[in-house]
Amino acid sequence: MARETKARHDAAPAPVATLDVAAFQTQAAQYVGKPVRIEGCYITSANSGGADCAAFRIADLPGQVDWNGAVPLDGPTMEESSFRKAQQICGDTGKHEQCQAEVSGVVYDPFGDMGVQGQRNFELRNARIHWLAEPAPHKADHRHVGNERSASR
Repeated sequence: MARETKARHDAAPAPVATLDVAAFQTQAAQYVGKPVRIEGCYITSANSGGADCAAFRIADLPGQVDWNGAVPLDGPTMEESSFRKAQQICGDTGKHEQCQAEVSGVVYDPFGDMGVQGQRNFELRNARIHWLAEPAPHKADHRHVGNERSASR
C-alpha cells in the first residue's frame, strides 16, 4: 500500500507557476528553466522570429498603444499551430480581442547563456498559446458568400 501511494505521488507533475506580465518581469529570474503560465495578455508583434504576450494599461490618449509590458515568445521553439495562428491574426502592436490569450512555456535567459552580466531580458521558449477568444469573422467573407447565393438564383 505504501508503494502505491509513493508511486502516485511521484507521478504527479510539479505545479506550474501562474503569473501576469508584470509579475513575470519582476520574478522571471527565479523561474529560469521552469515552466510557467502567463495570464491576461494579448499576442502582439507576431512575425517569423516570435511574438509578444503583451499587457496594456488604459491609454492616456484615444488610439494610442499604452504598453504595460510584454513577455517575448521565441518563435523557433513555439508550438507550431500557436505560432502560425499568431502570425495570421496578431502581427501588429494593437490590443485586439481575438488575440487575447494565456501562454505557457519555459522561462529562458538568453543573455545569461551568453555570459552577459547585468540586466536580463527573459523570454518563453517552447511556448504554447491558449487562445481565449475566437477570431472575428471577416466581413468580406460574409459578403462574398451572400453574393454567391444571389448569383446562383
